[in-house]
Amino acid sequence: MLTLASKLKRDDGVKGPRASNPASDSTRRVSVRDKLLVKEVAELEANLPCTCKVNFPDPNKLHYFQLTVIPDEGYYQGGKFQFEIEVPDAYNMV
Repeated sequence: MLTLASKLKRDDGVKGPRASNPASDSTRRVSVRDKLLVKEVAELEANLPCTCKVNFPDPNKLHYFQLTVIPDEGYYQGGKFQFEIEVPDAYNMV
């Protein structure tokens, strides 16, 4: 997660002040979504049990990640369950 947060900081520094171009506004919205996701995924990872792992197949797409659960007890012990999570563009707005 540290590399994702540092990438966002680096991208913000490259963009500079916010322009009035509509294309830059949509880019900015995605960046806000990604900043929220960095914080929330970091919190998620801190609170997940050791049987769960979060994976980002493409580190440039913070809105798409995979959650893998491998139960170590109970009926599903030994199973491996993978969930693909894609956060929509309207995240935290709608």
